[in-house]
Amino acid sequence: MIDTALIYIRDILNEHFRNEFSISENKVVLSNIVKADGSVAQNVEGKIVFFLVSLDEESTLKNSIGRNSGKNDGTYAYNTPAMHLNLQLLFCSNFDSNVYTEGLSYLSSLIRFFHANKIISLDHLNNSNRKPGRLSFELCKLDYDQLSHLWSAIGSKLMPSVIYKVGMVVFDDAPVKKVIPAIKNPDAN
Repeated sequence: MIDTALIYIRDILNEHFRNEFSISENKVVLSNIVKADGSVAQNVEGKIVFFLVSLDEESTLKNSIGRNSGKNDGTYAYNTPAMHLNLQLLFCSNFDSNVYTEGLSYLSSLIRFFHANKIISLDHLNNSNRKPGRLSFELCKLDYDQLSHLWSAIGSKLMPSVIYKVGMVVFDDAPVKKVIPAIKNPDAN
């Protein structure tokens, strides 16, 4: 589900940029800035690059019960409760000094887009019996020390960037553990 959500975010941002800037190329790339060996990633120059920085479980929904009522026969199915994840995504403007302001324009447009679309539905991606999905976007603020540590951990120089907390990627693929039959009154026959 994480990959599906991130690819969808990339695609809707590219569509937004094509409409706003009247361009035909994709300007948003889902990729690391730096490869694992420390070299610069390919095909990220002149792009808005974004990637998963971290994820955590939504603590307010952590202790939900995994019981679902059955059909009209009164049975209950027990399964593992759904896991609700929050993703922290870093969007950075990777434009060289010749087109630095162009990169800032794209970054500004991205911020406006998420400000206008704080919740994005994933219903059309839901091709199973799972609950419809949606993503919520919240701008995160890091102080200078945190920002410095983050860019050091990434292995890159500081770039114009923004971090969003993307809430509620739901994992609910757990199989049913057991089915509890309905209690019936023996005298009802």
